[in-house]
Amino acid sequence: MSEDFVGTGGSLEEEFVYAPNNKLRTEAFISFEQRAALEKPVLMPGLKLLKEKMGTFDFEKYINSLENINISGKAMIILTGNEKVRTILVSRWLPQIKEAFAVENIRIVGGGRGGVDAY
Repeated sequence: MSEDFVGTGGSLEEEFVYAPNNKLRTEAFISFEQRAALEKPVLMPGLKLLKEKMGTFDFEKYINSLENINISGKAMIILTGNEKVRTILVSRWLPQIKEAFAVENIRIVGGGRGGVDAY
């Protein structure tokens, strides 16, 4: 069965065929703080307080790289494209995030970029 896909050189020679989607486009990544100012201004006071607690370096590294944040009542969900960022936020910054946004429950989902495991 594998001989159907493996050529004489031992490498896969099957070509991937896909249907083009003209509605998809690539956009440059914009920091979460900039996107929130435009799309979710209600998050700005919490982001400002969190930046003070974390410091500019860590805020840029761990918060501005986020894909999305949503708050509903006392619950928050954070979507990050990187599992390492998720782990660091949970292990090091969870109390500060809760305090900055006045939430009790936080779910942080990682690994969104490069896979569908976060969706």
